[in-house]
Amino acid sequence: MNSSQSRIKPLLTVFIFVRLIVSTVFRMVFPFLPALARGMGVPVESVALAVSARSALGFIGPPLGAIADMRGRKKALVGALFLFSVSLLAIGIWPTYAVFFIGLVITGGATVVIDSSIHAYLGDRIPYAQRGRATAMVELGWSLAFVIGIPLVGWSMAHSGWSAPFMWLGLLGLLAGGLTGLVLPRTIPISGSWEELQGGLRQILAPSPLMGLLLAMLMTFGNQLISIIFGIWMEDSFGLQLEQLGTASIVIGLAGLAGVGCAVLFTDRLGKRQAIGFGLVVNSAICLVLPFLVNNLWGALIALFIFYLSFEFGLTSLLPLMTTLSTQARGVFMAATLAFLSLGDAFGALIGPLLIRSGLTANVLGTVVINVCGLIILAIFVRPIYVQQQTIEDLE
Repeated sequence: MNSSQSRIKPLLTVFIFVRLIVSTVFRMVFPFLPALARGMGVPVESVALAVSARSALGFIGPPLGAIADMRGRKKALVGALFLFSVSLLAIGIWPTYAVFFIGLVITGGATVVIDSSIHAYLGDRIPYAQRGRATAMVELGWSLAFVIGIPLVGWSMAHSGWSAPFMWLGLLGLLAGGLTGLVLPRTIPISGSWEELQGGLRQILAPSPLMGLLLAMLMTFGNQLISIIFGIWMEDSFGLQLEQLGTASIVIGLAGLAGVGCAVLFTDRLGKRQAIGFGLVVNSAICLVLPFLVNNLWGALIALFIFYLSFEFGLTSLLPLMTTLSTQARGVFMAATLAFLSLGDAFGALIGPLLIRSGLTANVLGTVVINVCGLIILAIFVRPIYVQQQTIEDLE
């Protein structure tokens, strides 16, 4: 095994840890939305507004993705992790709504840079035929956030106050940045000049990349309509409290792990487009069952398990497909992908709490309609374009 092959496994391990920390911070606001609002003495809608603003600020990702293309993935990744961690520590030290709002928004921008740098690096180093598996392995961190991170957040909030998790998550973020700096080799810029980068940007303006970005936005939009009201639904329908909400979140984390596991096993074999379509169909079907389970906790948890499994499977299958839609500006395009994912989250976080006022059925129907639109776009417009790779890494 040559040096590049032996390096990929520890890199994937560090990437999983980075994704675990970043994803815990991203996801913790959803089950604990009411608790955060009570802790700061503000309405739930105010916290939802901060979540929406965090997602919307993801649009600063594309220009920062250009820096990663021109200066290297490593500098962008380590710098973003530092900014991410400092923002969390600020919330823990000064636990007010103003600091929470500003800190959460900054973590949103940093998260886009972190995730896009990771996926651009995978696109640079892993061949398309194996990229679904590598991407799914990294996405384990996203799923582990609900199994490990969210229960710890619930326990920490219950025993030390709503702001306590931000302190230890900030410290873990600094550790993740240090490990990334040690393990990730110096990366060579993909675009050596603005002229080369502009040529890459022209790739992004083709129909398939643009439709791919729209598909990404729709997938998170539909999912967020359910995720943002998870805590509200669990409290109102089943009377779950903080630690119980954290325990219930384990089910969702296990669903994410199962979805990622299915992606490891089947995405490359089925084909990325077919896997995405399958995930959207199953997600829509199980979503329609949720309104009939408002008085059945175990039934609701099982349905949510399948809902999040299908979403994770579809989204994890989408990411390697997106890495083929631009090569000269892959950092920019993956940052744009994460930005559109964030835009979908922003729309969902803004609209979800409004829809739930009319009952869970309104959120469910919104998700199904959005998923159907995504299926149409996938079937007609989105195709892999650039699949040739100069470097093949052995993942066995």
